[in-house]
Amino acid sequence: MNPHLPSDSPLPSAFFHTDALPTGTVRPFAEAAVPTDIHTHRLPEQPGSAVVTVDPMTEGGLPEHQCCSVGIHPWHTDGDWERTGMPRVERLAGEDRVVAIGECGLDKVWLKRLPAGERDEAFRRQTEAFEAHIRLSEATGKPLIIHCVRAYNELVLLHRKHRPRQTWVVHGFRGNRSVARQLLDEGLSLSFGEHFQAEALLATPDGRLFVETDESPKPLADILAAVATARGTDPEVLVRVLENNYRRLHAPR
Repeated sequence: MNPHLPSDSPLPSAFFHTDALPTGTVRPFAEAAVPTDIHTHRLPEQPGSAVVTVDPMTEGGLPEHQCCSVGIHPWHTDGDWERTGMPRVERLAGEDRVVAIGECGLDKVWLKRLPAGERDEAFRRQTEAFEAHIRLSEATGKPLIIHCVRAYNELVLLHRKHRPRQTWVVHGFRGNRSVARQLLDEGLSLSFGEHFQAEALLATPDGRLFVETDESPKPLADILAAVATARGTDPEVLVRVLENNYRRLHAPR
């Protein structure tokens, strides 16, 4: 369970601008900052600066008045995700404050902790759960936040299979330039956190770029500064890029 999100604790409000969003898209809160942190497991220092991820397999519910994403982490698909977890994801996905689906996805490194004879079945469960989230993303018109570790070829094949209209964002991307180009050429977007390879970051065009804190203890400002420095740009310019990209996530498709 995420220690930063006790289900019975009052949480500070989170808001984002809605003036640039078309009629009919997500408009849950009053005006304030557009989220520049696309994925975090902790409450943002500045209300409205982050999308807080919630996994119904481990969390008690959505934090009040926060921008959230909701999904089942691939590490948690060994339980009864289909009968108990996914119905909760589907129910919560209809909430206004849920602005994205995920994190969800594929993780082959995690499978190595299992006995060799159980890994294929576990990966099958991960894939089934991921495809359920893909369908939900398309049905709700909300972008997909993806956890992918050592399964990029499979990710690309699933993207080609489903041909999604919604944006897929690979969070916490640490791969090299070659893998980045593979995903970017397929039409995916990449989110970078505390740890990244500069060559992959530089290969990512402005319009496909996101930044996150994930579980890092570093404040968002420090990560933004590191990303801006690596890209040779000003942090304020980077923030405007991220705000525009967030708005485009919720544009009609």
